[in-house]
Amino acid sequence: MSTIIDQSVALILSNLKSLRRRMWISLSLVFSVAMVVTVLLGFLAMSNGFRTSLLQAGSADIAIALGKGAATELGSRIEASQLHYLDDAAGIATDAGTPEMSAEMVVPVDVPEKAGGLLSALSLRGIGPFGLNLRPNVRIVHGRMFSPGTSEIVVGRRLARDYKALEIGQQLTFGTSKWTVVGIFDSGGSVFESEMLADIDVVQTLFNRPNLVQSVRIKLTNPEALPALQSVAANMPQIGLTLRSERDYFAGLAERTSKLILLFGWPLAVVMAAGAVVGAMTTMFTSVSDRSTEIATVRAIGFSRRAAFAGTWIEAMILTCFGCLVGVGFSYVVLNGWTASTMSADHTQIGFQLVLSPSLVMKAVWLSLIIGAIGGALPALAAARIPLRLAMSGRTGVG
Repeated sequence: MSTIIDQSVALILSNLKSLRRRMWISLSLVFSVAMVVTVLLGFLAMSNGFRTSLLQAGSADIAIALGKGAATELGSRIEASQLHYLDDAAGIATDAGTPEMSAEMVVPVDVPEKAGGLLSALSLRGIGPFGLNLRPNVRIVHGRMFSPGTSEIVVGRRLARDYKALEIGQQLTFGTSKWTVVGIFDSGGSVFESEMLADIDVVQTLFNRPNLVQSVRIKLTNPEALPALQSVAANMPQIGLTLRSERDYFAGLAERTSKLILLFGWPLAVVMAAGAVVGAMTTMFTSVSDRSTEIATVRAIGFSRRAAFAGTWIEAMILTCFGCLVGVGFSYVVLNGWTASTMSADHTQIGFQLVLSPSLVMKAVWLSLIIGAIGGALPALAAARIPLRLAMSGRTGVG
């Protein structure tokens, strides 16, 4: 066994020393693997970043109520009469005797991007008096909170950075209504930073949607109070609401969109990986052809077929690993933390950052190892089967 290992190591070192003769075609293999790794990590980081952005917004002691049967706010409608039945329900926190609930609605509005001026649909969310209290990770970092009863808005920091006219003091026109930006808020990178917040009564009036409520945020006395509240809502047809914890609600949204992102990402990466396998085979067949006389010579002096196979196959794996390392390094430098956006369930933009993690990198590493293992196998087999007599006379015998 030690003899085979020594022979394999000697052939691997010899192969690596001869890479200069095949530099460009070897670099093409490295580049193709790096591209596969970068594309796959891009989609994985996008899915992970979107999920992280939503889950950061979720809290176990906040409940979200939607109209019966609605999965998202877009298809939800809640009447004021439904909310009155919750006023005295057990499990809802109170402030000076008033239940901590925030009736809310979302209106899509068009705002131009800073880069290019392209219009994007953003979320203008009307919230009730307790709306900010029910978002404990949201804090005003510049300016102030909007005044109730006025057409003032506060803007997520991500929106203020990426879109025009969203700085403090700027005025915006949405349809026939005019709004003034009075504050910018931060929410630790969560999905809330992709919204603009305003007084729900003003939003309803200026957009001619009187009494429209799409969701209600409810502060619970503790997370364990939710099942009892859900039971009350289920057993009283007058309430007609579906209640979930904010954490579960955002987790569901994150799961659906993350799967959709990966539905595009994995097939594309697999197709590119198939191309990289072909490229690896081409590279390694060229390597075997270039070194056929050398391989036949060492075989003639006693090197085994297994050593000849291992020398070529491991060369392919080394080139593939180098390409993987380049792809991972590029992804961390360029993609990790890069800002992206996608459409939410209510057809508005949600901004988030791409987030890489060791587990995602390992998936890309495994894919690149598969590329090297498959792409190097046939050329390595060809190297092990070079006819000694034909090779020594200058004919490769490699197809």
